[in-house]
Amino acid sequence: MKRAAKEIIDVFEKKLTQKYNSRPRHSQVQMAMDVYSYIRSCRHSAFRNNKILFAEAPVGTGKSLGALVPSIIATKISDVPYKGIIYATATIGLQSQLWHEEQSTLIELELLKKNEAKSAMGKTNFACFERYMDNRKEFSAEEQTLLDLFFDKTITGLKDELIKEFGFDISFTQWDLINIPKGKNYKCDCVGHKYRRNLKKNNCLTITNQQQLLAAYKATYSGEKYTPILNLENKIIVVDEAHEFQSNFLEANTYRLQFSELKTMATRFLTNNQMKSFNRINSKLIKETHSVYSGRGTIIFKNEDINEFRSLSSSLSAALKKGTKSLQSEHHLSLSKVADYLETMLLSDLYKVWYEFDTKYKTYELCYAPKKYGEDLRLFLKRLSEKNALIFMSGTLTANSGTQKAPAIIAKNWYLKQEKFILQRYASIFEWDKQIFGKTMKKTDPSVSNPSIIYDANRHCFRITHAVIDLAKRIEGGILVLTTSLEYKDKIGKRLLDSKLENDREILIQKKDESQNPITVAKFKQEGNAILVGSGSYYTGFSVPGRSLQALVISKLPFPIKSDPLFTIKMDEIISLHSENRENQIAELKYFLMFSKLEQGIGRLIRTTKDYGTLVVEDPRVISDEKVAKWFEERDINLHNDYVGMNKFYQDWQNDKITVNAEEYVRSEIFENRIK
Repeated sequence: MKRAAKEIIDVFEKKLTQKYNSRPRHSQVQMAMDVYSYIRSCRHSAFRNNKILFAEAPVGTGKSLGALVPSIIATKISDVPYKGIIYATATIGLQSQLWHEEQSTLIELELLKKNEAKSAMGKTNFACFERYMDNRKEFSAEEQTLLDLFFDKTITGLKDELIKEFGFDISFTQWDLINIPKGKNYKCDCVGHKYRRNLKKNNCLTITNQQQLLAAYKATYSGEKYTPILNLENKIIVVDEAHEFQSNFLEANTYRLQFSELKTMATRFLTNNQMKSFNRINSKLIKETHSVYSGRGTIIFKNEDINEFRSLSSSLSAALKKGTKSLQSEHHLSLSKVADYLETMLLSDLYKVWYEFDTKYKTYELCYAPKKYGEDLRLFLKRLSEKNALIFMSGTLTANSGTQKAPAIIAKNWYLKQEKFILQRYASIFEWDKQIFGKTMKKTDPSVSNPSIIYDANRHCFRITHAVIDLAKRIEGGILVLTTSLEYKDKIGKRLLDSKLENDREILIQKKDESQNPITVAKFKQEGNAILVGSGSYYTGFSVPGRSLQALVISKLPFPIKSDPLFTIKMDEIISLHSENRENQIAELKYFLMFSKLEQGIGRLIRTTKDYGTLVVEDPRVISDEKVAKWFEERDINLHNDYVGMNKFYQDWQNDKITVNAEEYVRSEIFENRIK
């Protein structure tokens, strides 16, 4: 322990401070020691009933290195039984950021060698040389030259490398011509195929995403005959951005049937009278999907919809039974598949059912997932913690509740008994009252007495656009606009493009169907005064310190929507308990999810103790809702109803009149063995 502790301390006190010309962060060093202490405690359990470590580390803690440094040291110089680290981020965008930044830092610190780390993504993220040669003529001469160079020089074969290292911002359509497709085997011996096959080996560090971790888990424990891409035994598994994990877990346990398959079987085998149920369902779904601006979303089925499906299922089952002998083999299999799917889906005590659609890609799916979501999640945690050291990290695991309530929140939200986990929480290094100038609407604003304005997209987007233009006249740095829907993102983006902004500001808009595009992010950083309008993935893991991101505009408080399957399943769990205060519990769940996402969003503005900026929240509930107002008050975010005082706020920062009293680093107060 002493040798490892000294090496960990040396990394943070000497190597990192020299690299960044900074002082050690007390919370980061303490977290590193806690992670190492936890890993050693797992060793003594001999892979039986390991506890799970939950680390609530706010933005600025430096949690990725706080977990990776001690984990690497543990695997290399200690007598722990773990053979490598799996680090899973929430999204591919975050995975890319970690791969290009933290991996380079670890190599520079001499904790890793270049060949000791791998980036594990899904099959379709890797390029296949054979497919490229089949479709080479679809690319321009200039693109062919670039792709020829890529296939000659690539180290990973990943799309991410093509974009980042070779500067080719390839479109989705073009990438589909050269990637390794799902469900097809190309026995090519190019770099992409080789790299992916080697992911199963025991690498010192594998950087992946939560979707791939869950796919590997499913392959390991489902009994299906395919080899998992990751080996989930004797590892240190770190799940970053853990606030996103449960949504990804539900996705991994969702079963899907293309609606077109149901339509084909119904049309082929049912009478006109039997088709009435299908036609009613089909008409309703067409109407509802056309009413959704973004062209994609979910529809939770109501009882009357389920009854229509029951009638349809009964008719298809009868057709299958009647035609067992006469049906051709392929038709029998297709009908059997659809009938079995409907029969299982309609076990209402066991499954939650919904419809998922994306009109651009013409995907329309019937989906169902087990209602015993909590039980399945608990089993996942049990299995992985039995043979691995399992760490979950996020800045918003408990939405920063009080010390006494926090363990109960983890236990409830993660379906665990308190003796099954360890919760370590770390202080923020920021002082939001000094670093954030908050701005919201006036109490006399008509929107406060009539909050329904936020459901009128045209009016509300007009208001937000005006707020962004007004803000752009008052500050020099970059502005990030976070929206809760694609409709808002597109409408605000278009209005800004049509406006004549001062200072030649570049308007960047998140492209449809993409998360964080590395080229867009790099351009936003480089411009220094651009305006970026984004949604979804831009709420988390987006890091732009300094002047390039000097203001954040939040269009609407990110409450969960009623059609969100995870939120619906958790509501059903509360209702099934028949508790007297279930309405309060549902409201509590709704606010918990909203506050967690809101804090993640605000975390995009302040990344270091030298950062400062303006936060604009254009949602009347900030004033009209006591819970929301109290949340801002408890976090020392002062919300003004005008910009009086903002100039002085910026001048004080620029004249070094403001100092953030970050937690002082004191080595003697670092505990080496808090976790036993």
